[in-house]
This record gives sequence, structure tokens and C-alpha cells, in this order.
Amino acid sequence: MILGERVYLRLMEEEDIPYKVKWINDPEVRRTLNFDYPISKIGTKQWLNRVSSDSTRKDFMVCLKENDLPIGYCGLLNIDIRNSKAESYIGIGNKNYWGKGYGKEVMLLLLNYAFKELGLNRIYSYVWTDNEKMINLNKSVGFKIEGLLRKDIFSHGEYRDRYIMSILKEDYMS
Repeated sequence: MILGERVYLRLMEEEDIPYKVKWINDPEVRRTLNFDYPISKIGTKQWLNRVSSDSTRKDFMVCLKENDLPIGYCGLLNIDIRNSKAESYIGIGNKNYWGKGYGKEVMLLLLNYAFKELGLNRIYSYVWTDNEKMINLNKSVGFKIEGLLRKDIFSHGEYRDRYIMSILKEDYMS
């Protein structure tokens, strides 16, 4: 368990599947994601069983410390020990907690885990160019835009542009 001020991160479990399915299937939440939808409980259970033993990723639930309520998810993908890097992702699925600083706390916990516990050197993230909230969140913790990937992904019925953003351990630690 990774403890923060108001939230903690714990590895995703089978009991979390209904939350993830509800959040991903919500059109307002999904707008910023790149998921094939709709998703089902059984498909999500199969996914979780498959990825839970994958050493190149860590998938966490974000829970409130005060009552253990899951409010989101985050994690690291493509953990590359040789090159000391990983891709980060984060989502606050419970819309009652949007815009209240939880995303920043979660991102800082995730970066602390990546840099101090896993010893990684670089964390990167792909962000839709129109997702200003995520761009601003990443910048607020030290990420920099490295480049624009034009018409990089077909999602939501169109080819979409993404930024690649990153933060280095030395930037985070200073």
C-alpha cells in the first residue's frame, strides 16, 4: 500500500472490477481515455487475471484514506528496467472527486513509487492535445512536453493528436 495525505494506492483486486467497468463505460470519464468500449465485468476480470502477473506493469486503485472508498485508478505500464523508464496513467473515475486536487496527489505518489521504490529514471505519459486538465496536472508536478504525435491514434471515431510528456528522476528530486 502506498500512503498519501488523503488517499492511498493499492494493487487492483477482483473486487474493484465493478468500479472500473462503471467508470470506463461512463461517456464523460471515457472522453479522455483510449479504451475499446463498452467493457464488461467478465472481460475486465479476464484482463485483470492476465495483467496481475505481468512484471512490466503495476495497476493500482486509488482509495480514500477516511473510508476506503475507491475513487480512481493509476499505474505504470511498459516498465523497462534495462532502460529505467515506464509509462504512467491516472484516472479519477468518481466524478464527485474531480477538480479537488486528488489527481495531483495520486501522480506524486506514483512518481515517488517509480523513482524511489523502483529506481526508475524516466516516467512518460501520452496525453490527448485537448486534455488541458491532464496537461496542466502533468506540468504541475514537473512533466515537460517532449513532442507532438500527429494523428497518432484512431479513437472516438477519428485520428487524434497526442503529446508525449515526461519527467526525469533528477527533475523530480530537485
